Amino acid sequence: MDDFGYHTIWDITGADARLLKDAPALHNFFLGTLQRSRFTVLDHLTHKFSAGGEGVTGLYLLSESHLSYHTYPETHYISIDVYTCGSNNVSINEGIQGFFGNEVQITTRTLLRGSHVLVEEGVLNETCQ
Repeated sequence: MDDFGYHTIWDITGADARLLKDAPALHNFFLGTLQRSRFTVLDHLTHKFSAGGEGVTGLYLLSESHLSYHTYPETHYISIDVYTCGSNNVSINEGIQGFFGNEVQITTRTLLRGSHVLVEEGVLNETCQ
């Protein structure tokens, strides 16, 4: 099996604090997005914090690897991390803006991963499309 993969991270600021506290809405969004993107969800879990901002953290175990997210309602921030082996994960991007709203700022970075990825000295990452 080829160990080549894509590791994409999203940093989203300006999100609605109520949404970032809503564990069921976040769970349904990420599960639906993964299913529409044809990833195979093996298992998932979420945890809603009761103190320190009432954020939510979630993890989806995929046959292709994983998706995780962490919300910080007090600063209107969510971080999303998706690692997939073999298949490009840019399809996750499609619903993010619509779900979190047009007023959010989204920064996305993708790293190529695997034993065959050449890393040049001084280069921290490679962007793939």
